[in-house]
Amino acid sequence: MTDPWATRVDADPPRQGLSPAMIAAIATSVAVLAIIGATGGFLLANANPSAAPSTSASVVTTSPSARPSVDESPTFAPSPVVSATSTTPAATGMLPDGQGRDFREYFTQLRTAKLGVVLVFGEAGQDGLVTRTSPEAGSRIRAGITVKVYVAGAPPETVLPKVVGLPCRDARVPLGNNGLLPTYKTGQEGVVLSQSPDPDSGGTARWNDHVEITCGEGASASPTP
Repeated sequence: MTDPWATRVDADPPRQGLSPAMIAAIATSVAVLAIIGATGGFLLANANPSAAPSTSASVVTTSPSARPSVDESPTFAPSPVVSATSTTPAATGMLPDGQGRDFREYFTQLRTAKLGVVLVFGEAGQDGLVTRTSPEAGSRIRAGITVKVYVAGAPPETVLPKVVGLPCRDARVPLGNNGLLPTYKTGQEGVVLSQSPDPDSGGTARWNDHVEITCGEGASASPTP
């Protein structure tokens, strides 16, 4: 009879190690955990987009305060302009010598240089020639000064321009260019209504003669050289 309480001792102890079924179960668990970890990391990364590094370069604007300011449009002060009424004592040249020259030629040269000219006739010598000037030739001059030109002989006849119809203030130009002096009887407003002498009525004039001008309202005309 067998004793049920007797201890049974196996002759061969059980083998140590994992069974093939256990190894397969562990491999499956590892694969599942890896998938779960990758999925969680992906979800966490998308949940905080600011954590991802930006691939776009940031632009930094600097203000070079140390750079000197450059004026691209420098302003220069204008030089003084000498006019017929200017008192600026700035010499513009030397008075050319007119002695022995025809006074008409010398007169035109001085007028072109913007100089005032006063002709003084009656000097001794050959008629029509310059005898001397004041200031003397070679003196410093500037535009606007008046030069006295002394001429031998009596004043000869000159061209008498027609100024009727011109603005009264402009009549002095053609008259002055021919050595004539305008005399305004009724002021200088309006246009020239009449002149005396008048070339249309056969009038003539000599150098340094006065031409009487009457001004008023009327139609203007083109200047006569």
